[in-house]
Amino acid sequence: MQAGDESFDVIVAGGGISGTMAAIAAAREGARTLLVERHAALGGMATLGLVQPITTWGIGGQYVIGGTGRRMLEGMIQRHPGSATELSLYGPTCDAEHLKRELEEQALACGVRLRYHSWVTGVESDGERIAGVRMVSKAGECFVRGEVFVDATGDGDVAAGAGVPVEVGSQGITLMFTIAGIDRERCPERDEMAEIYRQAGPLSYRGLCIFWGPRADACYVNMTEVEDLDALDPDDLTHATVECRRQAWGILDVFRRHVPGFQRAYIAQTAPAPGIRESRHVQGLHVLSADDVREGRDFEDTIARAACPVDIHGSHEGGRGDYHGLRRSYGVPWRSLVTAQFANLVVTGRCLSADHVAHSSVRRMAPGFALGEAAGIGAAQALAHGDVRALPVAPLQARLREFGAILDPEERREKSGA
Repeated sequence: MQAGDESFDVIVAGGGISGTMAAIAAAREGARTLLVERHAALGGMATLGLVQPITTWGIGGQYVIGGTGRRMLEGMIQRHPGSATELSLYGPTCDAEHLKRELEEQALACGVRLRYHSWVTGVESDGERIAGVRMVSKAGECFVRGEVFVDATGDGDVAAGAGVPVEVGSQGITLMFTIAGIDRERCPERDEMAEIYRQAGPLSYRGLCIFWGPRADACYVNMTEVEDLDALDPDDLTHATVECRRQAWGILDVFRRHVPGFQRAYIAQTAPAPGIRESRHVQGLHVLSADDVREGRDFEDTIARAACPVDIHGSHEGGRGDYHGLRRSYGVPWRSLVTAQFANLVVTGRCLSADHVAHSSVRRMAPGFALGEAAGIGAAQALAHGDVRALPVAPLQARLREFGAILDPEERREKSGA
């Protein structure tokens, strides 16, 4: 193993939406920040997974997610016409290449040190503190020290490697893809397309699920899926990737033969990374629960809000899975981002502390923007405080509000006129 001759204030593992926002926020606070990403781009599922649109930003006519992430997307759309559809309460559909560039430029502008093509493979700890992480790349293994660590790997790799208790869940795995060369003027309405596909013979238990993108002749397709697999097992992931790619070509064939406007369509890209909805849930000081989500609970230590539907994928209910909307937003407490075991570990994104049902809502990418920003600012503030578990939340909340975060429930904002 190469000698560890580097040290950072904050080390963020995973460059998906939440990890990128954590790194940006920490570096903006003045922390020397390393962002480790195994692929060659930032954005995770939004870019490498081709998961679009980025949902869900609001409910009942009100935004419940603001902050730097929303402003970033608004700025990208304004500066680069055609980079995304219009931002709405549901969400914009972004061009993956534009989003890669935007996230990368924003991270570098804030002083984030990027390290692509590197994978966190182990953790070394000393009592209640993580000392550093082992990483592997084409150059071999190395050890990098840090003061505070943010696990944004999606699978909770850092937390699990440090011995934090986790639970492992499973949902259907999807390989997103894009179809281009579509004559939109000839395409039937969505309900008619859905019926055509249903009668022609679906390639999986999923029905029609396409999203028109910023390009007039192209759409994102969220219709492949396999279930009952372990997202932590490389053989299962390989099977899922191969099978979903087979389904993608079959779906294109059905569209070309049966759906007007698709006769000259082609697959522009299958996603470089499969869409993993669920794997490890890190067990934090508070496990966000189904009741928290369904009842729209708020917390004294709320650091983000979400209003995404409960969305558990699988073949039950005719391929619809368990999907239902919420009546109002709910808060996500800081305690769901920290663990009992370590004073310098923060988790964010898909691997945060939540049960199976709550996870199916909070895992989406719009909340990921907000959660990542909170994780990054909290990590930076913990440099002076020393323990993320006892971090004073009021200063963190105040700093988040300075950047436009929405932390209050809808009824409180209505009364205050905010």
